[in-house]
Amino acid sequence: MLTSKEIRKMWLDFFSSKGHLVVESKSLIPQKDPSLLWINSGVATLKDYFSGKKVPPSKRITNSQKSIRTNDIENVGVTARHHTFFEMLGNFSIGDYFKKEAIAFGYEFVINVLKLSKERIYITYFEEDKDTYNYWIENGIDASHLIKGTRDTNFWDVGQGPCGPDTEIFYDRGEKYDSRGLELLINDIENDRFIEIWNIVFSQFNNDGENNYTELATKNIDTGAGLERITSIMQDAPTNFDTDLFLPIIREVEKLTDKKYVIENYFTKDPIQTKINTYFKIIADHIRSSVNAINDGVSPSNVGRGYIIRRLIRRAYRAGISLGITKKAFLYTLVKIVKDSLIYEIDVENVSKIIKNEEELFAKTINEGEKLLEQELAKNGHIDVKIAFKMFDTYGFPVELTSEILAEKGIKLDMNEFNEFLKEHQKRSRGNIEVGMQKVINSLALIPDKVSEFIGYEYLESESKILYLLNEENSIEKNDDENKISYVILDKTPFYATSGGQNHDFGYLMQNENKIEVLDVFKDKYWNHVHVVKGKINNKDLVKAYVDKDKRINYARNHSSTHIMFHALRQTYPNEIIEQLGSNITPEHFTFDFGLDHRPTKQEIQNIEQIMRNYIKMDAKRNYIVTTIKKAQELGAYMTIAESEYHDANEVRVVEFENITKDLCGGTHVPHTSVIEDFKIVSVDSKGTGVYRLRVVTSFKLVNEYLDEEINEKIKLLETLIKNNQSLNSSYQISIPSFDLKNSFDKEQALLKYDEIENQIREDYKKLLKENQNKLVDITQFKKEIINNKEFYLISNLENNDLKNAIIQLRETNVNAIVIGLIKNENSCFLIVASKTQDSKALFDLIAKNFNGRGGGNKIVAQGSIKSDLDKELIIEEIKKLI
Repeated sequence: MLTSKEIRKMWLDFFSSKGHLVVESKSLIPQKDPSLLWINSGVATLKDYFSGKKVPPSKRITNSQKSIRTNDIENVGVTARHHTFFEMLGNFSIGDYFKKEAIAFGYEFVINVLKLSKERIYITYFEEDKDTYNYWIENGIDASHLIKGTRDTNFWDVGQGPCGPDTEIFYDRGEKYDSRGLELLINDIENDRFIEIWNIVFSQFNNDGENNYTELATKNIDTGAGLERITSIMQDAPTNFDTDLFLPIIREVEKLTDKKYVIENYFTKDPIQTKINTYFKIIADHIRSSVNAINDGVSPSNVGRGYIIRRLIRRAYRAGISLGITKKAFLYTLVKIVKDSLIYEIDVENVSKIIKNEEELFAKTINEGEKLLEQELAKNGHIDVKIAFKMFDTYGFPVELTSEILAEKGIKLDMNEFNEFLKEHQKRSRGNIEVGMQKVINSLALIPDKVSEFIGYEYLESESKILYLLNEENSIEKNDDENKISYVILDKTPFYATSGGQNHDFGYLMQNENKIEVLDVFKDKYWNHVHVVKGKINNKDLVKAYVDKDKRINYARNHSSTHIMFHALRQTYPNEIIEQLGSNITPEHFTFDFGLDHRPTKQEIQNIEQIMRNYIKMDAKRNYIVTTIKKAQELGAYMTIAESEYHDANEVRVVEFENITKDLCGGTHVPHTSVIEDFKIVSVDSKGTGVYRLRVVTSFKLVNEYLDEEINEKIKLLETLIKNNQSLNSSYQISIPSFDLKNSFDKEQALLKYDEIENQIREDYKKLLKENQNKLVDITQFKKEIINNKEFYLISNLENNDLKNAIIQLRETNVNAIVIGLIKNENSCFLIVASKTQDSKALFDLIAKNFNGRGGGNKIVAQGSIKSDLDKELIIEEIKKLI
């Protein structure tokens, strides 16, 4: 029996012997191809060769390309051959051989190399493609094994551009997989008997976009054969999951649960075992995708590729729970098994670490999330989009996972309604006037092109002509209401418009004696700056535009700091792939979102601050370079998250801080780093699993104001903590020192000292609390009862610590007794069972079962809550009956 590694090697060796250059599998992350989220086929990495943008290293190429497709994840584990990660074997001709040779290669490899029976091979072809039919006949395929296909089934066409017919090679696995015969192929019926193993596309025509086809002067061959499918045939496996690509992973998972994966269930179709097999398949598939994607630089997050990988890991993790796996994390232990089936280098240690971290994060919320779902279903019988959003936003459930969980219960989540709710939530969160006003401007169709010039890099004042004056409905000549909003486009403006993470400039316009406040500035579709203004204004007279200089310099400090801090982050985390996931720049502060596999530590934050202060002291000069995007990339300029703005630009602007960083950016910046003055990270917030937001202030003034406020708040906190301690011990005292605070350094040192004092006060509180808790309770008040020949103490007249102290004392002094304590709340009770010699957990479970309760513990002590509207005395009587 051939292994998958042998099959892969046979393919590459065969086509190498036919003059093909063997190229290594490329990263799953597309390079300079914004049209793709993932590399999803063998040809995806070769597109530039086929389009003529690049000269291929050879006209004949072969590869085994790792690929990811995630358009219908919910089918993975349900069908026999659906995967998110797969390897596509391919052979390609770029203006070299065509149909005759491609078909001959296909026949030779399948019949002579794989040694599959010719009688089991069936071919589909485009009904108008006589050449393909004849070439297959010439190679020895019987006419009865050639199936005509239509334009829908055997013609590759994506609209405008190269296209052509294709031919597919199928293998007949026999009647045991489906008693129906050729009708399955002829009618294109989904089945597990005739398995497509190879598709050969003949790029022969050009579609002008109107479905007019002309012959291409240079013809190409693009093929794809699934390694997983070929392996399942060569290993006579009912499904792809029963091959050596997946089965070792499944067998490893079996060690973690009492459930077993049963290959024969494909034929016996026991419904319970089918469900169990599905969970194993989900884990095996998703861990392969996750390992390879993470190895190529993707980290789980809430955006883009990171969201897909988070979704796969969490779906696999839930499948593990469904199999009864109780470990907090287990997927990470499978990384080495995955690596063994591949030919690519895998950083097992790093990939395992990232997957384990993602599992542990989800472990914290999955139970609460599923509990919320159960409660809502029990209460309402359905789940509305607000709950689905809460599952996503609060508990980290990808909405697709929530939808899948509901589908298992026969309930459908309206995804369109959810997406609309999400959009509205985002719109409310942004509160961005651009959304509504952009529609107004565009709908008027008044602005045919770029008409306004931005001069704000050099100037903060200008005398300008009004080109357009509008209200929310139409073009106007004037606005006589000083409290009414208008929209203005000037021939030239110093006002920066919101873009690239930086918010708009503030300031005002002067027209005659009227001062007109500028509330907002945004860009229309031609990048004209649209000023949202309040005040009396007309479209005939010139205006003088004045940008608020103080706010602009603060914008510049903060925007420059985002670029330099990104560099500092990469220095602080040299072994991590740091991605900028968002930023918001205002005059008062800036925020910066980035992905990281752990919460930044205090030491790491201090390190970032020190690097930034060193750069500020360097007084590095800022340079602007206006060039082409290609030249910018050659200069090593980094593209930020707003890089999509640059793809169609003839010219781009590179901001360089000498010896620090180069970035593409259209924002405003300081001339030298010393102008930033000072830098302080004031908060670190989690914005979802694996995403953190730093909030930062700059300048001497704002950093000192922040530190002054922190010191005042800290002193208030210390005073409160001291009072708490004194409530436990009236003689408790500790002094709060005062310091000579001349600058930000002094203030930071003072805060460090106050932190030490805070830690001391909190430690003192724990000691005082323990002293209070250890006060003995008079246990002589409790009477022993004999029930069913066992000694019991039943306590219902104490609260919290007194109850626990009494139980400990009774348990230690009455070793054969069982102590039961009860604290009654409104509709439930806190229950605790303890004993040195009896099984406390078994008795607790008995009581909890009869009172619809829940909890946990061990033989020594168990506790939790039970539900009852009865008085505590009646509850005690009911408990007595049970025991």
